[in-house]
Amino acid sequence: MRKERHVVISELREAIRKIERRPARRGGVVPCGRPEIDGVLPGGGFPRGALTELAGGPASGKTAAALSLLSVLGPDELFAWIDTHGELYPPAAAALGVDLGRLLLVRPPVGSAGGAERSLPAVLWAAEALLASGAFAAVAVDAPEARLARGGDAVAQRLRGAAEKGGAVGLWLSKPGAAIRVPAAVRLELTAVAGRVVASRRLDGGPIGRELLRRAGARRSGHAA
Repeated sequence: MRKERHVVISELREAIRKIERRPARRGGVVPCGRPEIDGVLPGGGFPRGALTELAGGPASGKTAAALSLLSVLGPDELFAWIDTHGELYPPAAAALGVDLGRLLLVRPPVGSAGGAERSLPAVLWAAEALLASGAFAAVAVDAPEARLARGGDAVAQRLRGAAEKGGAVGLWLSKPGAAIRVPAAVRLELTAVAGRVVASRRLDGGPIGRELLRRAGARRSGHAA
């Protein structure tokens, strides 16, 4: 397990070193261009420097929402996708407008028996490295289903700190009843109803979530955030 994590992180560090630009700290929100999603987000978009959880079952629209966000990022912005389950189909992403030339696709090692459990440390460490690097405008994580071992809460907290440090939009794509809960500033629950995506929002009680609500309220009332 430690060897797998070491190999993945070493490869990621080399990739990040080649493209790292250390831009000025990013702020604000990024709309994905889908009204059913942007309309329920504080400020009308995904917050930079924070984690957003997209929760939903199969065909709920969470993957499409994440890809829509990637497709509207600036032409000089890079993004990463940690494909835990090996389900991301690049041609489908390209069809939604994602520039594959700016996408770093990370697929941690997965074994045949209990593989998801063994790959969990590699997934989390890869997410932390990418979020904190400052090289990526957005990092999407196809959340693993395995349960965290002892000390897992501290690892999840580090993901939030990494997003704050790097200024990236952090997207955590989870399924209902997921074993891992990250300290997301915003959590969207997505469902498909009659062929349409319906999103509902729940903000965690932490300071980031409260600050997002305050800013959103200030914008609605016409005051500066």
